[in-house]
Amino acid sequence: MNSSVYIFGNLLSGYTQYPDEGSTSSIFQEFCTKTKATTQIAIHRDGNLMYYAYIRKLEQGKHIGLCVLLNGVALTKFEGLFSLFENVISNLVTKGYLIKYNESGNLIANTEHLYMKREEIDLIAESLKGGFDSMKSTAMKLPPVNYAISSESVKEYVVEDDAKEILKSSYTNGYTYIYKSKGFNTALMNSYQGILSKISKENDSLKKENSNLKEENRKIRLQKKQFLYVIILCIAVIGCGVGLLFLNDTLDMTQNELAAANDTIIVRNTTIDSQNAQILDMNSQISSLKKALLNEKDKRELAESKLENLNSSISSSIPMLITDIEIANVYNDGSFETNYGGVIYSSNSMFLKPRITYTGIKTEEDITLYVKLYGISGSLQTGSSSPSGYSFSSSVTVSSGNSNTYELKGWGGSDKGFWSRGTYRYEIWYGNVCLRAKTFTVY
Repeated sequence: MNSSVYIFGNLLSGYTQYPDEGSTSSIFQEFCTKTKATTQIAIHRDGNLMYYAYIRKLEQGKHIGLCVLLNGVALTKFEGLFSLFENVISNLVTKGYLIKYNESGNLIANTEHLYMKREEIDLIAESLKGGFDSMKSTAMKLPPVNYAISSESVKEYVVEDDAKEILKSSYTNGYTYIYKSKGFNTALMNSYQGILSKISKENDSLKKENSNLKEENRKIRLQKKQFLYVIILCIAVIGCGVGLLFLNDTLDMTQNELAAANDTIIVRNTTIDSQNAQILDMNSQISSLKKALLNEKDKRELAESKLENLNSSISSSIPMLITDIEIANVYNDGSFETNYGGVIYSSNSMFLKPRITYTGIKTEEDITLYVKLYGISGSLQTGSSSPSGYSFSSSVTVSSGNSNTYELKGWGGSDKGFWSRGTYRYEIWYGNVCLRAKTFTVY
């Protein structure tokens, strides 16, 4: 289907969208004003154009939206539409591209301006286009506009309402909203959120307990200091008693006072010993608490490891992660006119040869990569031996580790000046997944 993809929302620095086209901004912001549930689908008909948008609320009054624009057709099934958008949101969360979970397990924004995330957005756009293409069989030709109904008319539904009524409203009214207040998280998101929330609560509880123990220890130390003052006072009393020994008429009284002072010292020493024992016990409790904190840290690291393994299992269907594509200009025998990453001039252009840099996932597995080369007019470059829908294919044995490279075959002609000036685009595909795209210019 002929489609365009937009991403918009109120993120860290306010409203932003990509691509930033003024004609769509007012429509997307109108969608945002109708945000009521945690998730909703907003549909807008504008003549022969149908906007299908999904808005997800975030924490702190933020939200993110995904929109696919179709020309001349309307979808007839909305169940799969919610699932498609929810899976894209789940993918964004696990990779942390535009949104993420904070330490408390709440969904928050993770970027300020969408134009700064063009490569990530390109992957999201390809995923949404592929999802909408898979629903092509459920699409219908768009009926004529009913001018008896205002182009600004609004209808609101919940996801449980009659599907036929929602469908009719989608292409009859100007705006149709479908709200969904539960069941919008995937199993992966629920697991991720639950683990973070539990760890956050446990950490808060341990911090509070540790603070209480520190306060008790401070009080005990203060008591110990006061007892020290008592001991000094007792010593002073003893000194006075020694001085009174020189007074014969008060000798008996002095001896009694000295005995009483000695008894007091014994009692105070006993009390101090008891307080010291309490301090040792408190120190032991603090040591136990530190061990408990270390155990909780180990549990958290184990949980993060499990999450990493879970993310790896989700990515098991992808053989490699392509991190870069570089283009060279080569002769028919493979020698370089312009090395990878150099400036390619139209007057010297012959075969455009891509080289990929990747991280291997399915190690030592033989796979087939399919390549699309789009010309400056946006047309796909194909030949008599091209696979259907692609320019060419290439077999690759996936190597382990990071920063692996593989050179694909060149595409063009042996005579210089084969390619015109302009912007071209290479796309590397595996199955229905676009692993990487590269736009480059021939000068």
